Order: sequence, then structure tokens, then C-alpha cells
Amino acid sequence: MLLWLSIRNFVLIEALDIEFSSGFTVLTGETGAGKSILLDAIGLLLGDRFESRQLRDAEKHTEIAAGFSIAPKSETQHWLGDNAFLDDAEPETLVLRRVLDHHNKSRSWINGRIATLAQLDALGETLIELHGQHAHQSLTRLPMQRQWLDAYAHNTDLLTATTKAWRAWRGALDILYLAQRSRKERDQEKALLTQKHEDLTALAPKPDEWEQLNVRQQQLRNADTLINAIEEGQAILSDGENAVLSSLFRYTQKLQNASTHEPIFSEITTQLNNAAIEIEEAARALRAVGHHLDLDPESLGHVENRISALFDTARKYRVRPEELPTLANETDAALAQLEQSADIETLAHAAQDCENQYRQSAKLLSQTRQRAAQKLNQSVTATMNELAMPGGRFEAMVSTDSVIESFGTDQIEFYISTHPGQALAPLAKVASGGELSRIALALLTVLAQTGRVPTLIFDEIDTGIGGATGHAIGKRLRELGNERQVLCVTHLPQVAACARYHWRVQKGGDSKNVVTRIAALNDNERAEEIARMLGGTNVTAKTRAHAKELLAESAKSSSVYPPKLL
Repeated sequence: MLLWLSIRNFVLIEALDIEFSSGFTVLTGETGAGKSILLDAIGLLLGDRFESRQLRDAEKHTEIAAGFSIAPKSETQHWLGDNAFLDDAEPETLVLRRVLDHHNKSRSWINGRIATLAQLDALGETLIELHGQHAHQSLTRLPMQRQWLDAYAHNTDLLTATTKAWRAWRGALDILYLAQRSRKERDQEKALLTQKHEDLTALAPKPDEWEQLNVRQQQLRNADTLINAIEEGQAILSDGENAVLSSLFRYTQKLQNASTHEPIFSEITTQLNNAAIEIEEAARALRAVGHHLDLDPESLGHVENRISALFDTARKYRVRPEELPTLANETDAALAQLEQSADIETLAHAAQDCENQYRQSAKLLSQTRQRAAQKLNQSVTATMNELAMPGGRFEAMVSTDSVIESFGTDQIEFYISTHPGQALAPLAKVASGGELSRIALALLTVLAQTGRVPTLIFDEIDTGIGGATGHAIGKRLRELGNERQVLCVTHLPQVAACARYHWRVQKGGDSKNVVTRIAALNDNERAEEIARMLGGTNVTAKTRAHAKELLAESAKSSSVYPPKLL
């Protein structure tokens, strides 16, 4: 669950710190006040792309952070553990942070550790589902309809298995096709691979050899300098006539004798003896370096010849020298595959086995889709009737063996009838804009009840829906808030009245310094805000009375508390 959000220098927000609660929360305000800015900020924390125009002050950077509570053994906690981001001291907490500047440079952290946008995106899928105000538009596309049904059926594992089997089948067919090509083409390819194999086998490049040879070359080219440095150091420290160690030893002897008259000399003697030990260690280390480097100038020719051989072969096969070991492995594998491809009968059987595995997996996937479709049809139809579509029907039709794709063999399409007596027809051809919004909301609320993501955000998902349906929508979202954390940006007063928490977003300041502010509303302030939503700028006693009636009706089944602002 989302616990808190902190925003700095983002669009119209100069600074904002807010704490979140469980249940159903609405954000309201006039058009252009900045309600969706909060959701954009959350989107950036979950891996969305940043645009420099989102900076409030180009001279400063944008910083967004959020805290979450995570359930034990949840998908989020497993992801954090698998990717080394779990805080062992507080395994049920999570902090995300992202900093951005006008150069579009971005840095991100998960629990204080550097993270990539891909990691934020993957983690975000376990934390928040964000449904935008145009979600109903994607509902008319068949791929999206299939994805929604699979989400409802929890088909992730079956989809993964089916996709894997499909790829294996396609790969087996590619190999079979290769085997069925003309012998001339195969022989030509084999000749090229054989030559490459012979060249690389004779060269025998080793992993990391190129880097090691270049280091060795630099050592040998500077052999005289290194040898002189070692010999001079040994002479100064230990081997020379006036070596530091000899002089230091003679002096400490004198100082030790003098310590009988001045005790402080004994401490100085101890310090000098320690220094002598360090100097002796340094001299020994220099001697060891001299033995280890093996700076034989004659070796330089051998090293440079090897470098030249590696470079020439790499240039011949258009790779970098350090990639030669990988090229050798790939060449061996390709040659073995080509040899195997001559056995067409064996390859045909292998392709058939792969196809059988794919069809078996696709069949299981189809069966789960059909079972899920029956339950989805009942739930969405019931919800449509609550959302001012009495007598309407919804049906997710699953046509098996219609396609052969990585997602299975099913063609999935949503059909509806919007009133009694109307025949079922494809959703995209029948529903109006308002009906699409209601059907999308019905689907979202039904899907959300079976989902695992703890926080749901709806950004004006009720667009195109009239006020008469608003209360039913609000009730659905409030019921959903009993199971999950729900945040909703809305313009409908009937939806706002059903919320447990109510925030008002306002734009303030002057023409030179416009800012967005957010405030938690108490009971009186809620009534005033809902009255504004009912009557626009002309708030009257009648609209205030209507607003109080809406709140009173909602309060019968739900207590409302204001959120806490930092």
C-alpha cells in the first residue's frame, strides 16, 4: 500500500508531502488545477519517461519519493528479494526515489540502492495499477480484450509456458527449413563455417586473453623504467651502501643507548623500529614485484606477434578481438547444427514433438480462458445493470483453434447488448462513448477484485458517465476500497461523496508564480466542495443542501475521515 508521497519542483508543485491511508480516496478540483500531476509523479516513480518540460524550475532538479508497506510473502517482497533490494532490517517497507534534471538525466533508488528504469517498471507492476481516463478506448482493441481476460484468469504461468513452447516449435521449424534447403547452399555454408572453425581452432583464443596481452605489452614496453625503479628502490631502502635500513638501524642503536639518560628516547626508538619494519616490508615487496613481472625484453616480440594474430583474425571475421572466444563457440555450435540438419527425418520428428507440446499448453490455456469467461460474463453483466444499463449483457467469447500465435490458439472478443432484446454484437461496433466508459469501469472493478496489486488508481475513469450513474460507481469503488487501496481523480460529485477520504486540489499564486496545492477536507469543507461540483461557480443554498444529502446517504454505510498531511 502507498503510505506517503514527496514531490519537489514538479510541474506546478513546488513542494508537497502527503500521507496516504487505506480505503477509497478521491481527488477533486477544477479543470487544470493539477489533479493528475500527482498521478504523473507516481508514474515517474514506476518507470515512466521524464520530459524536461515537467520541471517547475529548470535551474533545480525534480525529486520524487514514495514509501510503501508490503505484505509478507507478497509478489513485491519476492521481487525485492530476488533482485537484492529487500531491506532485511525492515522487510515490510519500501522506499522509492527518483531525481531528474533538465538534461533528462535520471537517477533512481530502490530502498537506497541504485536501480534502473526497467527495474522500477517491473517492481511497479506489483505495487500499483493505474487506469487512465482513456482506458475505455483501449477496450475496443482485441489484443487488450485478450489481456484483460487473461488477467482475470491469472494466466501468467500458462501464458509463459505457451509462449515458450511456441518459440521452441518455431525454432524447430527453422532448423527443419534449413535442412530442406538445397545441398549446394548447405555445402557452401558448411565450407565457410569449416574454414572459420579451422582458423579459430588454430588460433585458440582464450577468454580475457586480449586484455591480458595488452597489459603485458605495456609492461614489456616499459621494462627498463620498471626495472630501474625496482633496482633504485632496493638500493635506497636495503641493498645500497648507505641504505635507509642500515642508517636507521645504526641510529636506533645510538638512541637506545641514550635512553638511559632520557626515557623519551625509548619511545622514539620504538617508533623508528616500527618504521624500519615498514621499510623492510616495502623493500621485500619491490623484490617480489621484480620476480613477478618477469620483465624479459625478448618476450615483447612474442606478445606483439600474438596480438597481431588475434587482431588479423578478428578483422577477417569482423568482430572485436576480445569477441574471438565467443565467435569460436558460436561457430562450433553452428557447424554442429548444420551437420545435424542433414537428418531431415529426425528434425521433422523433433518439430512435431514441439508442436504437440505447444498445442497441449495452448489447450490448457484455452480451457482456463473459457472457465474464466463464464465467471467474468456474470460479474460484468451484474455490474452493468448497477451502472445504469438495465437488461444489458456482456459476453467474452473465446473462439478456440482460430489462430496459432505465441499467446495460444484463441481469438477473444468482447460482445455486449446494451438493453433488453438487443442481440449481442462486438463491443467496438455497439457501445457509445458513455457506455464504453461504464463497461470499462465494470471490467476494471471486477478485475480489481481478483487482482493481487494492493493499490489501484483511477484517473477520471468516469469520463462520459452521467451523474445518475455516479452514485453506483462510487459505491463500487468504495466496496473495492474495503479490499484494496483506491485513489480516484473524479469530476462526479456522486462519486466524491462515496469516498472515505477527500482531497481538494487547487491552483494558486499569481501570473508569475503558479502553484498547485492539495488540502484534506473536513465534513463542512467536503460539503462545500461537492456543492461546487454540483453547481459550478454558482454555489447556492440548494446545491449545499444537495451536497449534504449526498454525504449523509454515503455516511450511512461508510465513515469518512480526512487524510493526514505532513
